[in-house]
Amino acid sequence: MAATIAPLQSVCFASSRLSRFPVSWSSSFSRSRRFARRVSAMASQDVDLEVFGKAATGTGSPSNQRGDCPFSQRVYMVLEEKHLPYKATYVEEGPNKPDWFMQHNPSGLMPVLRDAADWIQDSDKIFEHVENKFKEPSLKTPDEFKSVGAGIFPAFTNWLKSKDRNAPAKQEFINELTALEEHLKKHGPYIAGKNPTDSDFALAPKLRHARVALKHFIDFVFPSNLQHVAKYIELMETRPSFKKTDSPDEMIIAGWQTKFDLPDKIDKNSGQEKKTAVTPLV
Repeated sequence: MAATIAPLQSVCFASSRLSRFPVSWSSSFSRSRRFARRVSAMASQDVDLEVFGKAATGTGSPSNQRGDCPFSQRVYMVLEEKHLPYKATYVEEGPNKPDWFMQHNPSGLMPVLRDAADWIQDSDKIFEHVENKFKEPSLKTPDEFKSVGAGIFPAFTNWLKSKDRNAPAKQEFINELTALEEHLKKHGPYIAGKNPTDSDFALAPKLRHARVALKHFIDFVFPSNLQHVAKYIELMETRPSFKKTDSPDEMIIAGWQTKFDLPDKIDKNSGQEKKTAVTPLV
């Protein structure tokens, strides 16, 4: 699977004609020309990027079927938002990863970015590498906002793997969502203001996994009074970069059931109901 960027049509308005249009139109045309030049420059650089992410269960390694992984989705979204051409190769989780992959990535962890001969593992390090090398458009989050939402995913996973609907992590998770609500109310609509940054591309896939998994296993839905969080989720999940790299609900559910050996539903009283199989989506 390779994602490529189609060349933009050239903007051929003469500068004398631009003066007849409103300033906002002229600015828009100027931005389009700058963007076209940037895409052309990237193509001339012979960009050679390949992302290794989780494959759909049972599809082999390498696979052309993407699996569910919020950390990998962050990397895909960043590359999409930067309009960088890249190849995506998917590797199944587990002990049987290909030898050629393990030689370059001994930890076996994903996502991994291959930039020509360089291999970078860990989504934070991958973003730093991409941001430093391909500076436009900048997706860097201001330092003062980098920790926003960072506690949501740990609280979610702690609650889910406890197999207890009323575990202490439930309140921790709600507190983290409430903190995000207050931040977005003051600084939104995105974490750093009017434009999304890397922190949004890191958080949005995690919120989707939490929303889907908690609703399925625990019948928990995000509180309706978190209106800014709801709007944030809508804004992020309707972006083309998100929709292109998202995973189906069934795949997310199957992934978490396998990871934490979960029953189909966590019992309201004492922990677990009879486990029913969730067929992995391939």
